[in-house]
Amino acid sequence: MNAAVRSARDLGLVIICAFIPLYGTFAALDPQRPPIPPLVPVAGTVALIIVALAGYLLTMPAALLRIRADAVTFAYLAPGITTMLAGLCGFDPVTGVGLGVAVFGVGLACLALDCADAEAVRLARRAFLWSAVAACALALAMWAAHWPSALYAYNNGRAVGTFLNPNELAAYALVGLGVALPQAVLARGRNLLAMAASVLLVAALAATFSRWGLLAAVAGLAAFALMRGIRARTLLIACILVTAAGFAVNVLAGAAHHSPRDDSARIVAWRAGLTTVAQFPLLGVGPLAYGRVYPEMRPPDAPGPKTAVAFDPHSLPLSYAAGGGLVSLVVLSAITIFLQRRVQQAAGRTRIAALGIAAGLIALYIDCAVNTISIFIPLGLQATALAYAIARNDERG
Repeated sequence: MNAAVRSARDLGLVIICAFIPLYGTFAALDPQRPPIPPLVPVAGTVALIIVALAGYLLTMPAALLRIRADAVTFAYLAPGITTMLAGLCGFDPVTGVGLGVAVFGVGLACLALDCADAEAVRLARRAFLWSAVAACALALAMWAAHWPSALYAYNNGRAVGTFLNPNELAAYALVGLGVALPQAVLARGRNLLAMAASVLLVAALAATFSRWGLLAAVAGLAAFALMRGIRARTLLIACILVTAAGFAVNVLAGAAHHSPRDDSARIVAWRAGLTTVAQFPLLGVGPLAYGRVYPEMRPPDAPGPKTAVAFDPHSLPLSYAAGGGLVSLVVLSAITIFLQRRVQQAAGRTRIAALGIAAGLIALYIDCAVNTISIFIPLGLQATALAYAIARNDERG
């Protein structure tokens, strides 16, 4: 790899690792977005899309050099291929194939990160942490100031920041803590960036009042402890303390920030998702085409076609199965198992950092089991690639 390709790759990795909190701003271009003013105007959204595309294009030469006929290449590129296949056979081929191309680009960027050297990995992780600090600080400031007031009211007083909804911010915080916390612990207080990111990510997660996000955080903590071989008693005490704190927050404030209709709406959304999977089992209805069939698939007591649950079943396995069929669900399961096993092969000092991200990803999967999944693909794939890159390099940054 020559110097020009390496420099382009490094800049591209910095852009895409820092960009994750900004994907939610793309909703400004959605004609069916919630009836609130977008946080970023349309012109600004277009500019952000151009920046994101530039990041992916910069990593492409390095990624193409990494492509092999091996399981790693398949793991990162298969999601894009299956998304395009489902799109071609779905109800909205143009949108579905377009999304598949975007997912394929994410996979290529992951390949570029997968083979990156230690310095590039250090830059990517720092970019991720700096963006986490900025995103969480902004979300908390907006939440504390109740600004914009329409956004604050629409989300029932839950922190959201630049994300599409509070549950997306919670999902991001779970993975971000997997990146930041182990680094802060390893540095024993000397890594101020990792410490600041950890504190702000915890605060942002709490301000989302995500009850399932709390459960996912406890599950991630348990997964990390089990992978590290921490004694069962220590694990049990830690989980009890985290759960008790979470229940206290929910009892004192959290219940006031959730609509009583949320739980019942989600149940009927799952029923509509199951009906869709039963009718289109192999390749689904196509990516982002679920809203086209929802009016026909929803039960009589389900929310109408203009509500949030009309766009996906609010469950990771159901959303994959409904949009991409069992083919997509099987591919997702296979690559998840493969990549998690790769991460667990890390040894020495890097093992703690890699397992921390793996635990964050486990928490992400659990959180997305009952929540929207729009941020899942870039967040899940890029964090997985970062985890393995850290595991492979003797990285100290």
